[in-house]
Parts: sequence; C-alpha cells; structure tokens
Amino acid sequence: MRVTLLGTGSADGWPNPWCDCASCAWAREHAVRGQTAVLVDDALLIDCGPDVPRTAARLGVRLSGLRHLLISHAHPDHLGPESLMWRSWSSAAGRPLDVVGPPAALAVCREFLTRWEGTDPTREGSALRFVTALASAEDAGPTAETGPTEEPTAQTGPAGAPLRLGADGAGYLVRPLAARHGDASIGPGVLYDVTAPDGGRLLYGCDTAAPLPAATLAAVAGRAYDVVLLEENNGDRPGFGEHLGLDTFAEVVAELRRRGAVVEGTQVLAVHLSHRNPPGDELGRRLALLGAQAPEDGAVLDLVPRAPLPAVQSPAPAPHLTRPAASPSSATPPPHRVLITGGARSGKSAEAERRLLAEPSVVYVATSVPPDPTAPPDAEWSVRIAAHRERRPAAWTTVETLDLVPLLRSPGPPLLIDGIGLWVAATLDDPELAARTSELIEAWRHTPRRVVAVTDEVGSGVVPPTAAGRRFRDALGRLNAELAAASDEVWQVVAGTAIRLRPRATDS
Repeated sequence: MRVTLLGTGSADGWPNPWCDCASCAWAREHAVRGQTAVLVDDALLIDCGPDVPRTAARLGVRLSGLRHLLISHAHPDHLGPESLMWRSWSSAAGRPLDVVGPPAALAVCREFLTRWEGTDPTREGSALRFVTALASAEDAGPTAETGPTEEPTAQTGPAGAPLRLGADGAGYLVRPLAARHGDASIGPGVLYDVTAPDGGRLLYGCDTAAPLPAATLAAVAGRAYDVVLLEENNGDRPGFGEHLGLDTFAEVVAELRRRGAVVEGTQVLAVHLSHRNPPGDELGRRLALLGAQAPEDGAVLDLVPRAPLPAVQSPAPAPHLTRPAASPSSATPPPHRVLITGGARSGKSAEAERRLLAEPSVVYVATSVPPDPTAPPDAEWSVRIAAHRERRPAAWTTVETLDLVPLLRSPGPPLLIDGIGLWVAATLDDPELAARTSELIEAWRHTPRRVVAVTDEVGSGVVPPTAAGRRFRDALGRLNAELAAASDEVWQVVAGTAIRLRPRATDS
C-alpha cells in the first residue's frame, strides 16, 4: 500500500497567509502545508479541498489514475466540487470515478455540477458514480480477523454498511465511521477505515473532536492498522471548532492503543495541522513523545502490511482479502528513565505528563503526605493539587505514597512520579535518610519500567535562611545529581520550555 500525503495542513493551511505569529514564521521558512488529503495507491483519494489538485500538480503527482474519491464531510477545505468539473475537461473525463461521501457532501457536488456543467452528474452514462457513506451509531464494527461480517456493497445502503470499491473483488474495502464533528448540514461527517487490495489497513481520522464516538471505538477494536492519520488542529490552543489539540490527540491515540487499533508497527501521523500548534521543531518533539510524527506535504509511505493482529475467535478470512502475516511484538518495552527538573511553576509537571498521555495505562505516583488534620487548611495548596488531578486522564491510576522503591522494582505500566522534592521534604528528618536515598537510587537504576520523575531545581537562588532549608537544598541537590547520572534522559523546564540536558545513549 502506497500512501502519498498531498496535504497535511488545516483549512487555512500552515502558515496562514495573513498571519505573522511565530508558528507561521517557522512554517514559511521550513515547511508550507496545504489542505489535508491522502492518496492511496494512486487510485483512492481521501478528501479533496480546493488546494489539492494544484498541490498534486506541483508535487508531480498525476490524478488520472484516480478511481475512488472519498469525502469526509462538506466543509470547504475537505470538498472542492470544482475539482470534478476540472476533471471533466481532461483526458480522464470518461473514466469511471466513485464519489463517496455523506449525503450533504454528495449534494454539494451534485448542485455544483448541475449548475456549472448544465447536466445532472448522476444521469445514466455519467462517468461519476455517487455512493452514500453513512456511519451507524449502533454498528459494533468489523471483527479483527475478517473485516465486516456482512458482504460489502458499493450501493447506497443502511447506515454503517461497508463499501466494496473496485471490480472483480480485488478493490478497496471502505467502512465509514462516526466522527464528532459538525451536524447533518455538513455530512454527517465520517472517518474512514480502508483496507487496500494487499490487506494494508488505514484509518483516516479527520475531522473529529474527542472522545471518539462509542460506535467508532467499537468498530476499530483489534484492527491493528498499518497507518493512522489523525487530525491535530488545535495544538496548545484548544476551543477552535470540533478538533483535536495536542492533549486530546494523545488521549485518542492512548484509547486506540487500548483497543488494539494502534499496535507496535502502526505509524501514527498527525495531519490537519495549523498555526495553533507550536513551531514545527517543538511540535515534532512533542509528537515524538506520543509515538507520532508530522510528515510534510508530498511525503510517500510504502507500507508492507505488518501490524500484528491480536488473537480473536472469528470465522476464516474472506477469500477476497489478503491478510498480512502477524509479526511478533515485544512482550514488554525496555526500561527507560527520564528525570525532569525545573523551578516552581515552570511547567515541569505538564512536560512530564505529556510524555505519557498516549500510553494505554499509567500509574501516577503522588509523593504527598496526608495533611495534618490539626493544621489550618491550605487553600492555595488545595487549588494546585486540584489542577494536577484535573489534567490527568481518567484511565490513569493514582497512587499516593512515599514508598517508591517497590513500585520501581516491580514490572508494570509506566510510572510518573511527582515529585522527588516532596519525597525529600517528607523524609528529611528520617534518621535513615541516607540509606533510603541509596535504596531509591538503586531501584531507579535497575527499574524494569518506563519511568518519568519530576523534581525541583535547587541551589540556583538565594541561600536558604534556615538550617532546615539548607539541609533540604543539599539533600535534594545530591539526590537530583545521582538520579540524573542514572537516567537515560534529563530535561530542565524553564518558562514552559523543555531544555535537554542529557541525551539518550542512542543519540550520542
């Protein structure tokens, strides 16, 4: 399966032509992106905004071999009906083309062509064949092994019906899935699950907000896609339309991993990118933490179906589908230790959380001690704790403890420890502090898990005025240095900006 990205940007592209923000300045210099569109095997195109045909021409990509056009919804950056008129002026005019989309999108195409060409594009003998794509809220979706349990058809049918596009039973199997974007006036909008003739599996998740509808999550369970293209429009500036930002993108990826839709070997690509994102170098760093990337317009992926399929009880594969051989996956990921330091309110906790947002499960270790019931309530501290809890995904498990060593020694899902400074403060008066510190360092060094720990940067300001303050500074400073020496990565966060202090061994 060959996947060509004819565009990876948002409706206004990236950069926005009228904008002088830092994100747009970066994009102008490094990577200009047009409206998102994906070409599969030069035969199937998903979405075709007004930019797309000209982008294809600039990239040297011919669209004459296109046989199937899939439209996700009728917003103008996903559907430029004039493209169908331009096609009618070409040598490809008489070749059959399936135009697949939800009712509102097909209506836009029909009305445009009827007005400007003067004929009904659905007339008998037309090269265009309009096929309705509807997602079903009740559809439980295909099985992991065989695809849909009913024989697919390319005719307009019930909501959620799978579509077989292509002749002689050797074409594309397309299943429309429900999106969380807009209403019936633009669709209803759909996402697309596509199985190529060679068995390659692609999920096109654009446009949608989070969480994905329950029916969609049920449909993608166990699909073990080779590539997932997921929109990430809003970056760190949520609230613009029904779209994903960096945090909600990560949450959707985590849910797809829990469902077996994203597995080892799946390529996760961020598309529909806009200037609401940070500049591209920082965006690339942030996406890499999630196991994703943001390829540029014109990128080509030649994918040999290789994503492993989970073992399921299901009928034998349908004869018209070529299934990829299952490939083994690692039983457990290798251990990896990341230490993140920074001053108060520097953004160090948020940076730590971002690194694990796309994990299917995480154990969040809060090193707080129960408040003294005899002390007056600390409203400011309560607000800070509430803010931390609000940011954590519902799927994370929270453990409040100072006993870090057993957690570090035992295998399990990734740990996020927040933080080391509170651990030192709580154990500072323990006569066994030196022994406990040594035990903690050894457990950190030999942990079988992926661990991200947050600590406080000390010693760069004024000398603490009390003996206890100086003891805390010295104890935490020494522990930070020893943990850093045993870490795979060390980062310092200053004013919300992460600065790498120690690279991974593979990067050195």
